[in-house]
Amino acid sequence: MKFNLFTKKQPQEQEDKKQMREKIIAEFIRQTQLTFNLALGVSTASAIITLLGVGLFYLDKIPEASLTAGGGIVFSIGSVQFAKETRKELEEILESLDDE
Repeated sequence: MKFNLFTKKQPQEQEDKKQMREKIIAEFIRQTQLTFNLALGVSTASAIITLLGVGLFYLDKIPEASLTAGGGIVFSIGSVQFAKETRKELEEILESLDDE
């Protein structure tokens, strides 16, 4: 009986790992692009809401203005925080791939 401890599949396994790493990186780049587009859209919407709040303030509609401006600020903070978290996750995963 012949025992083959070291198969010749090692180069193939390394190639598979390399392809898997490339696919993961491509997926992360795609997700990052989508996240950026989403953050850009939310930032635009929050800017419009904030400007609407300023307009209401000038029309002496103070309660509506404060509510609208507050909503715009909350949207802005939320979108910035979301973008930071996504970028941090991406960096952590790429670092873990580099460690392998």
